[in-house]
Amino acid sequence: MDHSSPLLTMFAFFESCPPISSWDAVFGCIVFFLCGCVFDRLTNKGPMLWPVLGIMPSIPWWRDNVYEWSIHALKKAGGTFHFRGAWFGKMYGIVTVDPANVEYMLKTNFRNFRKGKYYRERFVDLLGDGIFNADDELWKEQRRAAASEMHSPRFVHHSFRSMQELVHDKLMKILERMAESCGVIDLQDILLRFTFDNICCVAFGVDSGCLSPELHREPFAKAFEESTELSLFRFLVPPYIWKPMRALGLGTERQLKEAVQIVHHFANKTVSDRRS
Repeated sequence: MDHSSPLLTMFAFFESCPPISSWDAVFGCIVFFLCGCVFDRLTNKGPMLWPVLGIMPSIPWWRDNVYEWSIHALKKAGGTFHFRGAWFGKMYGIVTVDPANVEYMLKTNFRNFRKGKYYRERFVDLLGDGIFNADDELWKEQRRAAASEMHSPRFVHHSFRSMQELVHDKLMKILERMAESCGVIDLQDILLRFTFDNICCVAFGVDSGCLSPELHREPFAKAFEESTELSLFRFLVPPYIWKPMRALGLGTERQLKEAVQIVHHFANKTVSDRRS
């Protein structure tokens, strides 16, 4: 019996088939893409996860309304949805507002939910090894030091007075003036400014000027907001794209480096002034 005959028959079959043209390949990719889209809509209640690109094509459309988009997506998905990024980008995760899930992650089984390397390396340029980017023992040590200071009677009194002054001397006056002048108030922007002013005043003893009558932003406030946004952008771009950009100083990575330099200069100067 000739055991090679099935193999020869298979080769003969493929040789007899017409060659695949570029149009056949394009048509096959289109069919694959459409099938992937239909399958996702049938099985996924969250945001659209496009074939190959994942959630990334949806981001630019909703960049200016990301909060509204997130709320709509969470409502549609019942409070929790999965997401993933482009292939080979290692971007995948879960977004949830379910109180039971939040309690499980932040209280019941907190030790099991570390930030991890994926998170830390995207924020390391801005946050370094600070408490917001630390894990395990380093995080515990910094949290212990921060908690002992923040729970002291002096700090609580200082925080209360600072908040009271910001609300009465700045926030209420700005809201009244805006209501009288135009009747339309961007509450999200105002509260963001209020939060930033409060943090700078309580933590650093510095007025960031975000709630000034002209509503301008100091260079530090602007740089901090920009560096935070650009650091978050790294979660949307695969590492094989943003890491070479960082090494070469291109695009968003160059902007991030410049913004981080302003933030670090402000922090270093503040610490130096306090020590003096």
